[in-house]
Amino acid sequence: MNIRCTRNTGFYGMGSPIEIRKNDKKWFYLSHNEIKQVEIDETECTIQAKFFFLKSAPFAVSDQGRIVDLEITMNPTLILIYVILFIGMFLIPLLHLNIIGILLLFVLYFIFVFSMLNKAYVIKEKM
Repeated sequence: MNIRCTRNTGFYGMGSPIEIRKNDKKWFYLSHNEIKQVEIDETECTIQAKFFFLKSAPFAVSDQGRIVDLEITMNPTLILIYVILFIGMFLIPLLHLNIIGILLLFVLYFIFVFSMLNKAYVIKEKM
């Protein structure tokens, strides 16, 4: 089976490669906008993208008699929430938030980060 992996994560982490894991074992690395095609002997496997604590959900791949073309992107929800939190950082002085309001924002931020650790990347098959 041939698998082609394309990294299309935008500017997030563009200076560092992400680790691609096959069946929960380190397989290879993908740099910014890099495409790698590999051939494996197995007919079924799971693929997962990982960068430190950020991961994707495991993606099951099976032999379909053609090249399996996978694209790895950032989760759009993650990007949206980061933008909202970044803009919210500039609203702190405008809203005259006290220390309790700022602490509440930090708590919400860390809840968001921990909830997104295993969903930061999205692996999907290109059609």
